[in-house]
Amino acid sequence: MASSVTAPRNARSAQPRSPGLAVAIVLVAAFLVLADTSIVNVAAPVLQTDLNASFAQTQWVVAAYQLTYAVLLVTGGRLGDLYGRRRLFVVGLIGFVITSAACGFATSPATLIVARALQGATAALMYPQTLAVIQVVVPPERRPRAFAALGMVVSGATIAAPMISGVLIELDLLGSSWRPAFLLNLPIGVLGVISAMLYLPESRSEQARKLDLPSVLLVSAALTALIYPLIEGHERDWPWWTFALMILSVPLFGVFHLRCAEVHRETQSALVPPSLWRDRAFTVGLVMYVLAYSGIASFFLYQSLMLQFAYGYSALTVAAVMSPFALGSMVGYYSSSSFAKRTSGRVAVAVGALIWSIGDVAVGATTLLAGNRLNGWYFLPSFVVAGFGLGLALAPLLGVVLGSVRSSDAGSASGTLSTGQQIGAVLGVALIGAVFFGTLGSAAESSAEQRAATVRTAISARAGVDQAERLTREFSSCVIAQGEGGEVAAESCRALLSGSDAVVRTQLVEAKRHDYRRAYAVGTFVLAAAAALVALGVRFLPRPAPAPK
Repeated sequence: MASSVTAPRNARSAQPRSPGLAVAIVLVAAFLVLADTSIVNVAAPVLQTDLNASFAQTQWVVAAYQLTYAVLLVTGGRLGDLYGRRRLFVVGLIGFVITSAACGFATSPATLIVARALQGATAALMYPQTLAVIQVVVPPERRPRAFAALGMVVSGATIAAPMISGVLIELDLLGSSWRPAFLLNLPIGVLGVISAMLYLPESRSEQARKLDLPSVLLVSAALTALIYPLIEGHERDWPWWTFALMILSVPLFGVFHLRCAEVHRETQSALVPPSLWRDRAFTVGLVMYVLAYSGIASFFLYQSLMLQFAYGYSALTVAAVMSPFALGSMVGYYSSSSFAKRTSGRVAVAVGALIWSIGDVAVGATTLLAGNRLNGWYFLPSFVVAGFGLGLALAPLLGVVLGSVRSSDAGSASGTLSTGQQIGAVLGVALIGAVFFGTLGSAAESSAEQRAATVRTAISARAGVDQAERLTREFSSCVIAQGEGGEVAAESCRALLSGSDAVVRTQLVEAKRHDYRRAYAVGTFVLAAAAALVALGVRFLPRPAPAPK
């Protein structure tokens, strides 16, 4: 009886004066959260020099945000169900503004890392409310457009963040260097807080009674055990404990699920309601979501590495080269709602994912066929195709995953889905990184062997056999070191790159371009396979019930 009384009251309280305005408010905040996951990537070299940070500390400026954000998303979603989604959104946004200021005014690497960790925690309070608000305040028939708008924000943030960061660093306003990349959040965030308090409706779950702290600790431990080694693994060359932690996450997730089932039986307020896992659309869709996001972050990261390290592109130029992908995805997101309405959400997901896969294959083929004279703008047509397919697939996928979720569980479902998004992104970077760097290393060894004869012949004609043999050995070591990257390559190649022998310098550049192209092409073919698996996943989604005649 209680539920039948409270449900309507909750529904009425969630009706805003303007659903479109409510969605716009949460989307602006979502842009800030998503932009701050990648905005530091461009600023990292300048930041490292300015704060005299080590390479490991610089990595943690990026990783601290990712880790706390991903670990606390489920908890943030359930807190919204319990205490009010607008309240948690406002609290999270205020915290985000404060921690952004702390990042912008940080004077040491340690201070910045702590501020970034806290910034990720506040983002985890705020972001799940975005999906929950859309689920609760937007009528079902209008949700596809709202999800499409969210997808456009995701794509826009992915591309815009590096460009914004690059422009601000280039301008160096009042000698502020990298700091405006964080301080820009302050005026936007303050405006968002005021708008949310005035125009965002309050909603919560009447069924959820309290936050179960043992469940919070269990899921936080499980996610940390899974995500931390994925972030740190490559940098530390995958020591044994990274695999041990990932294995440990499995029983931790199992115990967490048992705890949720127990709490649900006793109080109906589990952190993740067991009913979500019985919803086949949600569980299958979540796996597809993880697969999809595993292909987004890694796609941009490793192309950025190729264009910057092998071709000398600036970060701003790389962001500009990637912009056609964002434009294509925005068109795809915009088209997705009408296409899904004419066919169905399942068909739109399948068609979009297949187009995305074809676009990724085209990117890989372009990388290989263009040769070492590759120009970043050669990717324009394949980027547009891949981006369009991504947009066409992801917006309907959100509707499919959340379509059957009860409004009372919207926060928990949104937090779980957002966590899956982050796990997918980190997992994709780690797995594609293993493919990329593995291919890069083997290609470098092959290049060293193949190009050594050219170097030896050219130098022997001018400097004699002994000098030729010495330079050839140094050349081979340098090429192999380029496949390992970082400081090893810089140390091994410094003398050769500053030397006067044009043949050696030319062969080093050509070898590097060849090896990075090969590594990126193989990575994109793997990403194409992931997109194809998303299309295949549609077969396992439940078919919608036939419309009544």
